[in-house]
Formats: sequence, C-alpha cells, structure tokens
Amino acid sequence: MYILLIGPAGLFRDGVAALLRAFVPDADVQRCDRLPAEWPDGRKPDCIVMDGDRLRETRDELDALRGHARTTPVLVVLGEAKREYVDELVAAGVAGCVEKSASAELLTGALSLVLAGGVSLPRSLLAARQDAPSTLSARVPEPNPNLHLTPRQLDVLALLARGRSNKAIARELDVTEATVKTHLTTIFKALNVSSRGEASAVAARMEKIRDTQVSHAVNGHLPIARLLGKMERQRFRAGEVLFRKGDPSGQMFYVESGAVQLSELGIELGAGAVLGEIGLFTPERRRTSTVICKTDCGMRTVSADEAIRLYYQEPEFALYLVQLIAGRLQADKERRP
Repeated sequence: MYILLIGPAGLFRDGVAALLRAFVPDADVQRCDRLPAEWPDGRKPDCIVMDGDRLRETRDELDALRGHARTTPVLVVLGEAKREYVDELVAAGVAGCVEKSASAELLTGALSLVLAGGVSLPRSLLAARQDAPSTLSARVPEPNPNLHLTPRQLDVLALLARGRSNKAIARELDVTEATVKTHLTTIFKALNVSSRGEASAVAARMEKIRDTQVSHAVNGHLPIARLLGKMERQRFRAGEVLFRKGDPSGQMFYVESGAVQLSELGIELGAGAVLGEIGLFTPERRRTSTVICKTDCGMRTVSADEAIRLYYQEPEFALYLVQLIAGRLQADKERRP
C-alpha cells in the first residue's frame, strides 16, 4: 500500500511514518512537506495522511486538498478536533479525522475505514453527538421555506455545499473572491448560521439548492475540466489508437487539446469531450467504439475506480454522465437504418 504522508519535517511526521510502517502491512510511506500539484514520480497514492494543524496555516493547502480528495481517500490528523473545523474538512472531501492523542490502533483503524470507502470521525465528536444530540442538532436550523436568496447567492451556496473554497467558487462563477465573501456574509445571516459546515448542512436540505445543482449539470455548467484537473495527464500522437471496440474498459478520457475520431460512427470530438464512459458502466466492461487521435492530443485519464468514486462524490457529475451516456446511445440509435 502506497501512503503519502504530508506535514512539516520533524518528530510528528517521523513518528506517524514509523507507526504506519509498523502497523500497516506492506506500507510504502513517502513523506512530503506540502501537497504536491503532481504525484511524486507519477505514482498515485492509495491514501493521503495529513497533518491537519498545517492546514490551518494556509488556505492554499486546503484548496489543493479539495482537488485530491475527489479521487484519493484523505485522513487528517488533528491536535484538537473542533466540530466546526472537522465539518469544514469533511465538506472539503476529507474521509477521516483522527486526534493526535489517539492510539496507533485508532489511527490504523481509521485508515482501514477510509480505504474501504467509509468516513471516520474523532471519538470525541462521536461521543458528543451521543451525549447531546439535541444540542448539536439545534445548532443547524431547518431551512426557512420562505427564505429568499438571489440566483447568484443560490449559485454560491450550491458550490459551498459541494465543498468548494472561496477561490474555487470565484473561478467557477467568474467573480472576485471579495464578491464571494460578500455573498457568504449575506447567506450566513439569512440562514442564521456561523460556519461553512452549518451552511452546508442547511443547504443539503434546501430544495432550491438541489434544483440549482441539477440545473448546473443539465445545462452544461458543470466544470468538468476542473473536476478532472488533478487526473493523470497523457499525450497521444496523431493516428494513435486510443482504444479499440471490444477492448477491456479500464479508463475514461477527457480531451484537453486536439481532436479524436470515433471510427465506426464517423464522429469527430474535440477539446472538452469525455470519452470511454459507456464502457465503464456496461456489464462486460468493454469498449463500444474505436477511437483514433485525428491530431496530436492532450488527455486527462481517469481510472475506472476513480471515475466511480467521482460518480458517488459529485452528484452533478453523476447526472452529467447519465445525460452524456443517454445522449450518445440515442444518437447511435437514430443513426442506424
């Protein structure tokens, strides 16, 4: 198992690395000071373990974590597990949080849980939920059915509910971070909440937010390039066969540059196209067409496991794929005599 351990050099990082190597069978633990933009040596880790206190020091690190957490389980180790901060980390896609006072058994147990697709929360928070559920629930108010938010504020809240940072929201909506902060101040006041986690919890129960998220996917506003921006990049030459009809389907492709030809259908697709998605969901897991690069192409490649994980983590992406597959199947049906 390949584990990437992120944190400043010192006793904590060396100690966690030693624990992981001692308690996790065949653990290959590599250490980095910061989250890298690209994987070291091109190897994608099975899991990322991070010093959570370091995340408090720089928002850029949290932004980078959001991108990686969509496809790789992330376990964060915290000095103190405050509910608001854990809520923010979970909203960003973190799969587990463990306090630094925990035992080695708790750390490795949390690691096993997140690798299995679960979510692991600190015991102190779980105990608080059991001891005083009414108090914690009271902190997240029910959505006001008469609440009025502008369309732009709904866009901001919908992205916040998906764990986007202020910087990411600003990019997706083509506004400044200052504008996003202004909208959030108004939104928090309207929702009667004081944190991003509480706002996300309320938004998850708002019909208007669900409608906004669906609308973004249906109308093609989903930023596929940003969702897949952390995936492996590959280059292909003109004339190179990307895959052949009947081949095993283990990857999905996003075309960053260039153009490809779907041989059997005579269709040309360019930058922004997603390819190979149908084969990931067929019972046989086989390619349904041959794709040849018409020009030199730059691709982002997504493994089948990563695509399925993204499918479950990003509901808008799931709807996008359903629409894409349905549209292509319908077009193929109409072409047949």
